[in-house]
Amino acid sequence: MTNVIPSVTGLTINDVIYQYTAVKKTADPMTVSIQNKNALGSGYIFRTVDDWSGLPGNSITKVVPVNNIPSAYWGDGQISVDGKGQVQNPLVFYQYKYDTCVNDPLSSPSCPGYDAARMKKLTMDSAQPIDPLSNEYVKASLVAPAPPADEEKKTPPPENKEKKNDKLAAEKKQIVNAIVSKEAAQVAVQLEKMNNIPGLDQYRLNIPGGTYNETIKYVDKKLPDSRKARSLGMAQEKLHGEMVDLQFNR
Repeated sequence: MTNVIPSVTGLTINDVIYQYTAVKKTADPMTVSIQNKNALGSGYIFRTVDDWSGLPGNSITKVVPVNNIPSAYWGDGQISVDGKGQVQNPLVFYQYKYDTCVNDPLSSPSCPGYDAARMKKLTMDSAQPIDPLSNEYVKASLVAPAPPADEEKKTPPPENKEKKNDKLAAEKKQIVNAIVSKEAAQVAVQLEKMNNIPGLDQYRLNIPGGTYNETIKYVDKKLPDSRKARSLGMAQEKLHGEMVDLQFNR
């Protein structure tokens, strides 16, 4: 099967598609088996049988779904005939797909083992300290400018303790400034992306102002009291009175 299915880890077979022409007499018994050996075990990894007994010869095309079987299990395939008759123009196709979960469980949250792989990665990342001196911005800020040609031959005087401390403080300040500069650059990039949103200019158009006069006028009218509301209010008041009387007549 190496010349039929690519030798790539992560391929799974989804469907087996085959076609052939059965040549036989109607009364003769005949069965046709399409099968693949199990490359990692015994028996067959795939097998389907067509029974032509009592049927006239004819051409057939079938699609047989399989349950995402890894390509490593698929051994040599064959079409065998039992009974009287023969098979002509046989063709077998294997429909496969690449399963990214096999090589990288973190490729999708739906992959088996995603949670365990995610936890392992987070543990490894947290166990490795971040060296600020490995940052390219920090490295660039620590590179001292080249001295002038006339000063290269001068021997620098020995540094005392105070000058050394001042130098360390200056280097520390450079590191902090480099880190802050990187964060500021990232913020600037985000702001630039926000300003470049397509269609954002439509919100900056000037709408002409002015006075919009009312065109509809409503005449003041007196609405009559609702009889149903009056009856409901009296009923509620009566019920309230009865409840108060029940409290004092106990």
